[in-house]
Amino acid sequence: MGYKKERLGPRLVEAARSGERYRDAHMFLGGTGAVGGTAVLQMLSMYEEMFAISPPEPDDVPVLVATGTTADEIQAFTRRLFRFVESRQGPDLLPNSIRNGYLTHSGVFVALERFQVTALPGLSQLAQIAPEERGEAVHRFLESIGTSAEDAPEAVFKALSGAVSGARPFTEFLGAYRAEHLDSRAIGRFRSVVVGIPIPSLIAYHQDELAMAAEHVPALGPGQVQELKELFVEAVRDDLVQVQEELAHAVLMAHTTGVGGMYDERPGEPDPIIRLGFAHAALDRRMADKHRFAERLTELYSAAGIKVLITAAAIGIDEVRVRERIPLHRGIRRLLFDSPVEVFPGSKRSRSQEARPGTRARPAPAGQFLRVFPPATLPLDDPPEGTVRFERGQYVAPSYAIRSGENGFFTVADADALYRVMRVASAGELGLMLATVALLGDDRLSPWFEGNVCYYPETDNARHVLDFLAQPALRAAQLSGLEPMALQDLGSAKHQGEMHTLALLILLHRLRTLDVDAVDPYVDPAAFDPRAFFLTHSRPLTFEDLDQWDFGRLAEDMRTLVSAEGSDDLLALIPPRRHDLFPRRLQALHRVLQEVLRAVWLPPSLGSPLLYERDGATFVRTGYYVAPLDLLLTDTSSIDAWFRESHAASGNRCSFQEYRDYHVAVGGFIDLRPHAIVCTARSDDEDLTGKAVRLTDQAALRAHMETIEPYSFFSTAGLLAVWHRLRALYGLLLESMIELGSLHEFRWQMPRDQAGHILVVPGVVEAQRMVAEGLEKTTGAERMDGLWGYERRAPKDRRDSIPGLR
Repeated sequence: MGYKKERLGPRLVEAARSGERYRDAHMFLGGTGAVGGTAVLQMLSMYEEMFAISPPEPDDVPVLVATGTTADEIQAFTRRLFRFVESRQGPDLLPNSIRNGYLTHSGVFVALERFQVTALPGLSQLAQIAPEERGEAVHRFLESIGTSAEDAPEAVFKALSGAVSGARPFTEFLGAYRAEHLDSRAIGRFRSVVVGIPIPSLIAYHQDELAMAAEHVPALGPGQVQELKELFVEAVRDDLVQVQEELAHAVLMAHTTGVGGMYDERPGEPDPIIRLGFAHAALDRRMADKHRFAERLTELYSAAGIKVLITAAAIGIDEVRVRERIPLHRGIRRLLFDSPVEVFPGSKRSRSQEARPGTRARPAPAGQFLRVFPPATLPLDDPPEGTVRFERGQYVAPSYAIRSGENGFFTVADADALYRVMRVASAGELGLMLATVALLGDDRLSPWFEGNVCYYPETDNARHVLDFLAQPALRAAQLSGLEPMALQDLGSAKHQGEMHTLALLILLHRLRTLDVDAVDPYVDPAAFDPRAFFLTHSRPLTFEDLDQWDFGRLAEDMRTLVSAEGSDDLLALIPPRRHDLFPRRLQALHRVLQEVLRAVWLPPSLGSPLLYERDGATFVRTGYYVAPLDLLLTDTSSIDAWFRESHAASGNRCSFQEYRDYHVAVGGFIDLRPHAIVCTARSDDEDLTGKAVRLTDQAALRAHMETIEPYSFFSTAGLLAVWHRLRALYGLLLESMIELGSLHEFRWQMPRDQAGHILVVPGVVEAQRMVAEGLEKTTGAERMDGLWGYERRAPKDRRDSIPGLR
């Protein structure tokens, strides 16, 4: 076999003129997601190109079936389908609604169906049931499979194992769909079945009902839960083999390495080393499980003849929501629902869940959305006893929010950092490849699926996504200071905290440079647009600005910014003026400062607590959810109690301060105190003694950084560390010289303004932080992505010591 692929165009022409593919049915399981949905739309576009080359007969109607797990997913994909068609054909040729789908003007039927895969379907809604009712639900399920919690543990586990191993959700769904919709058209087999459901994530993250059931079944311990997950992997394998034997000409499964390719393999060492700064939570212990399941899937399924696509990393951009509300993360919704107290009005709201025949409707968590509200301000040490309650707040509606399948919603800055660090393959290229193989078969010169496995590495096609993210409107969202730089679905709490820190620095700079004199003295406050004024009459932050900052004043102004309770507290940060003669101007300025205050409240409202120091005492400003600890705040001592109880339970020999400093530095607190914490431990499972060090001046910080093992992991916190890191990055960026062409690689990633100033773009800065702290992606050429450490380690001048030079 060669290395050169076939040219796609002639293959489409050949297939069009044969007409053999015009009456096929294709199933895209998970086809409303990022990669699966893109594959559907890519195949639709290929069919329409084929129809233009060789028109079909009247009854030649290809069927593309896309499945989603929820009505929201199907609705989002429907919106995407219509906009896609409208962008190509105009508003007069939109698809027609027919039964459970849509017929395009060209004669391709896109069907939309609900479908969900779980290890134990009878327990799939357990997490949505009130905690006090879960025991009863588990007992009913056990009875349905012929056992009970009172039976011998071996009998219970045997019944559960049989239920998991015997499940055939894919075969049952596909068989039922064929019988209802395809038999009448004499279609006995699907031309292709593409599984875009992220099975490794499904097993590692979305089988919580097994762990919940274990709380009510003595026979189920952690070992048995893990064994049931392993059985589920094998059951899905057997299910898809049956699909390939009985229902489809080809079965393709798409999944990732489980950790975005962010791991190392070393000669002589059997286990990979995961280095990932985009884990789903700061305390995430399941990334290794996800990676292991991904490896196991590839081995089992390819051996069974199923084509397995493994992407190094696949984060698609399947939808951009413009100034819309963003759903609260499902894990936080569950914490709110399970909490014994209501932390804000309506936090425990429920909805009636559909009941099975003979049972009553059960309450389930109601939908919640991200909101911004005044945070609680508490002493970090020795907080008073008392309850904490929050206002409901206002909806968070970012100018642009990106949706990506299972990954949920994230910001433009999130996506910018993600694509740069993880070298993500775009959903467009993956969808095109899957659609091509599903429609036309594998490449005949250089097959994509050698031995049934296609490992799709980093490619240059991510440039399309980076070009998209660089569009002026999207870039402006990163530079405003008013927009959230990170949401809750994507990234570790550490990543989120660092992104929010950059937003606060931008916000402070814009306040300092605000042209207050540009407000019309006779302005109508009711017609005044404070956000637009703020963005138009202040300057985006550049590295040149940052390099001139005095650290002492920066620390003082940042404390003023993040501790502000009202707009009056922020007046000290804008140029002083007398407003006695023009009170309307002052009213307008207060409206501007209210927008700024709202932006300051965004990080704690989204889960990233702020730490600041006043008169030698540390205070924390936090919302009801503390992402670095995965903690729901219900009383004033919740954070302090978590640290003290966790330190005691861990048995770690380190001091309490070292234990807490580890979590501040690695976990994702936004530490704006005038010091630096440098942590070299990856986990609190290791002895933290001496591995979380506090430093109070730049010289000491620089000297300590010199002692860290090159290319090892480290993490920092504190305003001094941020200030030092950004100034050091500026020093590296200044090395770029046009006359040296592209030799300076990563230094050209940071955009410049028209005058040549280097802009502080949070997504790009965050990518450089991850590389500097040992979280870059191993590609063999990762040296081009950035430098390890905040500063280059310079060799000594040896010219005086080398023999023969004098």
